[in-house]
Amino acid sequence: MNLGTKKSYYVFSKTDIKKFKEENNKPLEYIDLIKLVIDTNSELLKLYELNTKSVEISKFNKNDSLIHSQLLKLPLEADTDFDKILVNFNETKPPKIGKATKVDKATKDLTVINDKANYIERKDFEKISIIGFSFITVFIIVIGFVLNQSINRGNSEQEKLSQELIITQLETSGKYDKVAQKMKEFDYPKKDIVNMYLENGQFVNALKADKKAFTSVLDKIDTMNNKEQQEALNELKKANVTSKKESISLDLRLALLNKDIDFLKKNIKSVDSQALSDRIVKLFIDEKEYASANEQLKFFANKALDKQAKQALTNKVNELKKAVSDTQKQLDGKNTQLSDLHKQLDDLKKNDKSPDKEKHVSDKQKEIDAANKDKNKISDILKDQQGKEKEAQKAVDDFK
Repeated sequence: MNLGTKKSYYVFSKTDIKKFKEENNKPLEYIDLIKLVIDTNSELLKLYELNTKSVEISKFNKNDSLIHSQLLKLPLEADTDFDKILVNFNETKPPKIGKATKVDKATKDLTVINDKANYIERKDFEKISIIGFSFITVFIIVIGFVLNQSINRGNSEQEKLSQELIITQLETSGKYDKVAQKMKEFDYPKKDIVNMYLENGQFVNALKADKKAFTSVLDKIDTMNNKEQQEALNELKKANVTSKKESISLDLRLALLNKDIDFLKKNIKSVDSQALSDRIVKLFIDEKEYASANEQLKFFANKALDKQAKQALTNKVNELKKAVSDTQKQLDGKNTQLSDLHKQLDDLKKNDKSPDKEKHVSDKQKEIDAANKDKNKISDILKDQQGKEKEAQKAVDDFK
């Protein structure tokens, strides 16, 4: 049953409501008309008192013949069943006289059969067989069953549409608890109620509706931006609707957002999903905490991140090797400088015959002392770099 799928065009008059003025004289399906009314009503509820606006809705067919016209006052209550109010707009122009509908044709066929039966009865009743009566009886029952099934199916689809429109109206108005209540009345599965809450960012209510929905709640939160994630996670903690184990999951995500490396290091074993583990490993790599990244990857393997971490470690080793090489060159240069200074000092002591010899020797000694001081600093830097290089190389060797 294609309920409301034939497009007609609607004219909205006697109104100053902006949305209806914009949609004036526009082809719409019936379901789209209902949604337009629901959306407009929701907006008006936020701005006006009840019964302050009106619009005249007129439906025309493709031949410009008026099908139905109705004056509607808005806004109405959020749980109004607009499908019932506007049901006449779902009616199409009645068929022309003489043009049978499917039901008319079925009835007509039955009439012809009955007429033939009466004719036979008048001609020769004794010649009618039991098989003939059985055929007619079965045919009538089948036709009745088919018509009844079609009517029931139509009623069911109409009722489902009406329910969906009520739910849409309430959801658009932000009355999510009422939406959940109606969904329960209409026998919606618990999963659908949870999804409704999740889609509208009602994470606490989603968990209250189903405590087993915690993973779904986290999956939804993980798709949000950092600020929204923090707000949602803090709201869940404040509501106290999670178990102790679940609360740690919230804390891990908050620590991740806040780059609390120490907390993440201490709770590596508490990470509960591949997605969360991957996010933490990426943070460890960014913060050059490669040992922690390696440890986390032991619980939730990820070949791509494993390769990325190893490459980052290798790059670090190469950087340290270059730094060691550069520092060693500085140290070699400083040793060469000191060697030259000592030769100059020996030469002054042996060959300087001037009255200022003592001062010259003293000044040269000061140069040597300064150079030695620089050499010691460079040596300390070199030792530190060599130690880091050794650690980085070991980390590469030990990485999984």
